[in-house]
Amino acid sequence: MKTTAKLYIASGRTCSMFWKALLLLLILGCTVQAPISTGNPPSVQHGRVSLSTGGHLSYYIRPGTENSLVLIPGSWGDHHVYDEMLAELDASLQVVIIELRGHGESWPPTLDASIENFADDVLLVTENLKLHSFFVGGHSIGGMIAIELAGRRPSDIKGIIPIEGWTHHEVQREAFGQINGTTLSPEQEAKRLAARERVLSRLSDQQISAFGSAWRRWDGLPILESTGVPVLELWGDRGHEAPSREVMRIPDRPNINLHWLKEASHPLLIECPGEIAEQINKFIAAVDSGSDLPFDSSLMFEVPALKIGEKNADFSQLPRLPLEIVTIYRGIEGESGFNMHPYLTHFEGRFYAMWSSNSVRDLQSGQHVRYSTSKDGMEWSEARMLMPREDKEEMRYFARGFWLRDGQLIALAAYDEAVRPLFGPGLELRGYEWNPETMDWKKPIVIADDTINNFPPKLLPSNEWMMSRRDHRMNKSMLIGGVSSPQEWKEYPISIPEDGASLDEPFWWQLPDGSLSAVFRDGSKSGRLYRSFSRDKGKSWTIPLRTNYPDACAKFNVLRLSDGRYALVSNPNTNGKRVPLCLALSDDGIIFDRMFILRDTPTIYRYAGKDPGYAGYHYPQLLECGRNLYVIHAENMEDIVLLRVSMADLEGH
Repeated sequence: MKTTAKLYIASGRTCSMFWKALLLLLILGCTVQAPISTGNPPSVQHGRVSLSTGGHLSYYIRPGTENSLVLIPGSWGDHHVYDEMLAELDASLQVVIIELRGHGESWPPTLDASIENFADDVLLVTENLKLHSFFVGGHSIGGMIAIELAGRRPSDIKGIIPIEGWTHHEVQREAFGQINGTTLSPEQEAKRLAARERVLSRLSDQQISAFGSAWRRWDGLPILESTGVPVLELWGDRGHEAPSREVMRIPDRPNINLHWLKEASHPLLIECPGEIAEQINKFIAAVDSGSDLPFDSSLMFEVPALKIGEKNADFSQLPRLPLEIVTIYRGIEGESGFNMHPYLTHFEGRFYAMWSSNSVRDLQSGQHVRYSTSKDGMEWSEARMLMPREDKEEMRYFARGFWLRDGQLIALAAYDEAVRPLFGPGLELRGYEWNPETMDWKKPIVIADDTINNFPPKLLPSNEWMMSRRDHRMNKSMLIGGVSSPQEWKEYPISIPEDGASLDEPFWWQLPDGSLSAVFRDGSKSGRLYRSFSRDKGKSWTIPLRTNYPDACAKFNVLRLSDGRYALVSNPNTNGKRVPLCLALSDDGIIFDRMFILRDTPTIYRYAGKDPGYAGYHYPQLLECGRNLYVIHAENMEDIVLLRVSMADLEGH
């Protein structure tokens, strides 16, 4: 009992008449707003979540406009333990303080106390508040709960902040057992005791014993050894030399930052609330910017055989993949001499290909969409119109890919006025559902206004759909939704790079730890791809950073293969020529360290009226089907071509 009291301490102050009145209102079930500390503190809103077993959990919210931070008090602490720290946290943060059962207004206490059960309680509140992405921190047992949540919900948690949150109960003895004395002043010690008494006075000995033993039945080390969630560990050094990470049972991993507060001990919230708030503010800013990533986010390419220069590179040392080449559609001069934006899918036993088509060149009125089908990917049907020409209205279409949604095949196309440099104000993304009875496409619906996507939507870990969006002014964002309706989306912006690069055509994929990577081609023609990351299922992204991945300022595509590896198809020639077309592989989706030549023969287009940049292999997309990998692309922006690579030829690389 004495040991437990020493471990779990919290700050607070005695109740004034105001707080007694406030508590009476809370008991009566009212929702109120009130300051949580003296002076000019931020105001909070109080709420409750009912428990199925009876009683309720109590929480307090300080509104904010950006990230959400969930804070959990320690043993014998109510929400007041964060009074002083709260005033120093960034004003943009939405702060949610959740009181544990038997503490503050969370009532009744429980005799079935465990870190796991308390984590369930926290998730019950966050789900009730519809917090699908948040940082979470806590003092003492609250820090242990934060670690448990990182292991439980890694895709929901943007970062954890254990404040003297023991990884294991033995740490207290092994790391600090020989350190005597206190770093608290007499005033701080009185404050600590008053805060404890405020909670303990309401509990029975049995309830105190049940709660105090919860932390001894838990081990957070396996979670810290495996999680990819960013971690900020905050500890007081007790006025002595800091113990080693090994003794603290805090793994030395790139995503785990350990910060020692000088001349402070377990009751950090009393001794140095301002310094703790400062460290939390810095940590959250670092996570948002991506500077805390457990790897060099600029390193995306590591192929020893290929030394990339600023202008030219020697691709002759790269291995070649054996493949089959099939022409899906050959352009016809003056009628369909321009063919571009190819997409490929496999649906109910057939391959479907679609692409943009025009008489001579792109962006002109009359641009439309054609499609073709195949049973085996080698023999293709005669191309048909999917979206017709609209010359009279000076309108045009762009092929935007196939969306396989809930057993439906939906062909996507952007529709707008034929203006330059790119899109007109009437831009909209349309969807055409395949009708298997008539073997044709249904009339279109508007999927999203003022939107052109890059590739069709893909499922997130949350089972929502996400696709990239550009509006007619070329602002970039992600659209998330498409669940209850293919027309229901919410927009999440993407920041502009700090170097001002003009990024285009973002593509995203999920990494093994559940986080997301988005990569952009650079319209400023740096010859490199840019990259951003998201830990909250696409709702916020780190500032895009230039990587070392070579690029010809061309569209690319990434696919996670059935064996878990990632394949990236692109034009890696930094001089801007879209020759060669290459395939790169990565084991982790972060660094691509193998590259192969697909096609590298110089090309010359057949028909006049085109710019020199039309030559080459353009806008590839990958599809794995059966034991083959398919690569659809445009050749010279005249023909639509398909490559077939046996997956067996990728094994062992």
